[in-house]
Amino acid sequence: MRTTVDLPEAVHRRAVQLAASRRQSLSSLIAEMTIRGMALSGEPVVISRSQHSGFPTIDLARSVVTSDDVADALDDE
Repeated sequence: MRTTVDLPEAVHRRAVQLAASRRQSLSSLIAEMTIRGMALSGEPVVISRSQHSGFPTIDLARSVVTSDDVADALDDE
C-alpha cells in the first residue's frame, strides 16, 4: 500500500542512512520498524482510515507515538 508520511528531518536522515547501510529501501526499512514497534506495544493493532484525510491510520491502543519515539527506535538499530 502506498501512503505519505511526514517525518522530522533528523528521523528521515537517520532512516535513509540506516536503509543504505542495510542495503534496503527506505520503504522496507520504515515498514520493518513500524512492525517492530507495533509488536513491542503488546496491544492489538487497529488499522482504520482518517475521517479528515482518508489516509490509513494505525491505533496502537496505548499512547501517541511521537517523532522522538521513532528517532529513539532508529537509534537503537
